[in-house]
Amino acid sequence: MSETRFVTVTYREIAERFGIGIEGARIKAKRRAAKGLWRIIPGNHPQDIIRVEIPEDEFTSSQPAQRGATYNPNDGTPTTPPQQEEERRDANDIDALVELISQLTTQSAVMTDRLVDAEKGKAEAERDAAIARAALASAEARLTAMQEGYLSDLKELRDRMETESDRARSELAEWKARPWWRRLAG
Repeated sequence: MSETRFVTVTYREIAERFGIGIEGARIKAKRRAAKGLWRIIPGNHPQDIIRVEIPEDEFTSSQPAQRGATYNPNDGTPTTPPQQEEERRDANDIDALVELISQLTTQSAVMTDRLVDAEKGKAEAERDAAIARAALASAEARLTAMQEGYLSDLKELRDRMETESDRARSELAEWKARPWWRRLAG
């Protein structure tokens, strides 16, 4: 089994050898590398030159690889013309016009039914939205009333607690103002 020798070249050298542009050489190298025929060797840095390993016999062959045979317009037989459709109906054909009118009438009726259904759906949605808004307003009113009731209860409780704490302070001050022997005797 003979060992294949490889040549390491740049995109520019590939472009010169095959008579294509540098971008074409890059694409050609990518495609051949994807098939496993060539190998792309990137540099260590993104700005380094990229090298490609190509089989030596493919790179040094006397003729550049040709994609396919050149086109000769005299080769082959002419294709058959496409088959013609049946003749179109006469524009003044009454039967065709009647059929078209009935189809359009049916389509119009279907579209009208769809429109009526859509309008009904819209009306139902608007009604449901109005009911939901009314329920929300009612719930907000109840919540506000409950908040006000709780606030008034809390204020009343605070006032009562302040009154009781003031009374307790005054009793304590009065008790402290007595001499110690009176405090003991009660």
